[in-house]
Amino acid sequence: MRVRGRRWLRTEGAATIGARQSLVCVLDTARKTVGSGVYLGDGRVLTCSHVVNDALGRDMFTQDEPVGTAVGVAFPYAGSRAAIPARTIAWIPARRTATGGPPRPARTGDLVWYGDLALLELADEVPAPVRPMNWARMAEGQEVRAWHGSGQPFSYADGSVQSCEEQVGFVDSTLRGAAINPGYSGSLLWCEDQGAAVGIVLGVMEPPPGPFHTHQVARRTIVLPWQAVQAELDAVDEQHTTAAYGASPAGSDVGRPPDAVDPATWHSCTALVAGLLAEPAQRAEYGARLAQELGLDVTPGVPTVDDIAEILLTRHRAIATFMEGLAAPDRATARKLLALGRAATIPGLLSVREHSWLLDLMSKDVQDRFPKAAREALPHTTLFDALPALGHAPAQPWDPEAARADDDTATVQLIAALEEFWGDSAPVPDGSPRVPALLRAVEYLAATCVPDRMQRFWEWSEQVARRLGVASEALGERRDDAAGWARRRRKRTGPPSPRLTVRLTPCPPNTYRCEAWYDAGNGDDDERQVLVEDEPRAPADLVRLLHRILVRETSSMGPAPVVPFLEVLLDQEHLDVPVDQWDNEASPDELPVVLGAEYAVVVRCPDARRLAPDSLRHWQARWAELDNSGVLRLDQRHTKQLQVYGLLKEDLTVARVIIDSAPQHRAALRAVCLALGVPVIVWDRQELAGTRGDQLAALLLNGPARGLPHRMRRHRARALAESDGTATAALTPALMWDDASRPPPRPLWIDPTGQEPT
Repeated sequence: MRVRGRRWLRTEGAATIGARQSLVCVLDTARKTVGSGVYLGDGRVLTCSHVVNDALGRDMFTQDEPVGTAVGVAFPYAGSRAAIPARTIAWIPARRTATGGPPRPARTGDLVWYGDLALLELADEVPAPVRPMNWARMAEGQEVRAWHGSGQPFSYADGSVQSCEEQVGFVDSTLRGAAINPGYSGSLLWCEDQGAAVGIVLGVMEPPPGPFHTHQVARRTIVLPWQAVQAELDAVDEQHTTAAYGASPAGSDVGRPPDAVDPATWHSCTALVAGLLAEPAQRAEYGARLAQELGLDVTPGVPTVDDIAEILLTRHRAIATFMEGLAAPDRATARKLLALGRAATIPGLLSVREHSWLLDLMSKDVQDRFPKAAREALPHTTLFDALPALGHAPAQPWDPEAARADDDTATVQLIAALEEFWGDSAPVPDGSPRVPALLRAVEYLAATCVPDRMQRFWEWSEQVARRLGVASEALGERRDDAAGWARRRRKRTGPPSPRLTVRLTPCPPNTYRCEAWYDAGNGDDDERQVLVEDEPRAPADLVRLLHRILVRETSSMGPAPVVPFLEVLLDQEHLDVPVDQWDNEASPDELPVVLGAEYAVVVRCPDARRLAPDSLRHWQARWAELDNSGVLRLDQRHTKQLQVYGLLKEDLTVARVIIDSAPQHRAALRAVCLALGVPVIVWDRQELAGTRGDQLAALLLNGPARGLPHRMRRHRARALAESDGTATAALTPALMWDDASRPPPRPLWIDPTGQEPT
């Protein structure tokens, strides 16, 4: 099959992840390091034949293959010196001549030699962190780095390619840092600019015997360019092709052979490209930009449609990068290209720029939180059991602990894995793409950050969502989910705050139907319904029932649990029902229980938020200001709803209101406060007006804002202690406490036309 586009596309290369992941240590029988090698994938290792000879105790340039004899190799990046047996499956001994002439074996003392390759097959699986190497052509001027076979991070030796023929090359190092010495043979030569290895180390040119002179060469290394490795392996066996040995794993930035693309996918892609870039000038412009973004070197000229299609279907991130430069009307067609790439298993949800942008946002502390945020965002994914198969690469388990020595590498790996999950399976508006798993994970990560960093992550995800055509409503829902998770996450650091939510439905005479939900308050989303009562009950029976439920549910919390919340859901007409004063009508041999003294009793009226279309937004905004806002006091001067409306519209941060007006106006004024999202309202149930405001204000202000329900409980208990036995105090306050961070449970049957806040 013909190779497409090679007239325009000249070299390969772009960024990839940690070079040392592919480094192999070759051991002798005493388990000492004798050289290095490179992991190519599929259980195969590339090294030098003279390294294998050294490991077996043979002369350096022994020509015959060690058939039936294994050498030990280890993977230093995985933190293990455990030797894995490996046997040769291809043997190219060192020779004095290049290819094309009669072979002449190399001899000890030769300054330059050729060939010198061994391909090993492992007898066991490689450790999880190990990855195949990406490769690119070697060229003069490239800055390269090699490592000692032991894999120690400090053993790196830097140099530059000074000469590069097709058969052999030379790398010179400056007189500083580590030098390439014995033990480096077989090491990969990593080129950061290419984002790939460009060859392997053969040996070091030693100065001639005798005194050292300044004119003599020092630190010159003989290397084998990657193009020579390909040629040598191809000459040994037709199956030792680039695709079989050292082809980049899909998911790297180098790509895969164009002949691997399905013909139907190829023709579909060329048709789309031809429609988008019909004019030669367009192809020249987009081709040059695409090559520059992907780090490809191109020859001058106008690329053909086939040239562009080859890059899109063989290069990591090419389609996403191509989409960035298209005008909005062309985005729909570009998304078809993205679908083609997905069908052809070409990985890369993000463009090169988007990927770099995201990594720039990942400071060290943010990277530490990323795996946890991703797990919480995607609780049902198989990602954390094993990585998805990235293109044609075998699935590998993702273990962040194994990569903890290199946080950047672990983060890049996790991003690459998340990119392969194209939807989070949650509902989206009709006709729009699903929210990619990576965007959902980033939203959860953003929710753990300070506001400035959070905003930056939001800008990134919104930009990616626009390019992909993801509806803003769908992204907004995932953002709300993330915010709720972050709130619960923060609560886990403190003591649990158990809550029993009770919905009371009045039934004559003075009885109530009851539903109840229990939440342990530890942030584990374990709210569950614990009671559904069809039979109306009297208040005393309800007190016994609710008290029994709370004792049962909190019994496992230890000897001194936090006093639970008891929040009662009522409609507006019944907010003055004195639930906090209800008692169990105890018999002489029974312990009395008064709900408002036993528990932090509050009332809520979620139905009131249906009265205004922006009530939900106001409610959440005012609750966010709870700790900072002042207190609005409504007294006898306030008799009309319009007055309260004006006061609350004047200050949109008011979160706490005292109603101390005349009794006949309280319900109407309270209704306005509820409709405009005021989350905390207190009033006295006594019929007297204008005399309780100071006492109510003292309750509100003598302590932290969020401690008010528990101050109310203590006030009620103290009032009972100071009473004459009638369980009636001078002040009988009611507390509306509508916590926006803990929305009330949704009833089993709801009005489908309503907008129940969530």
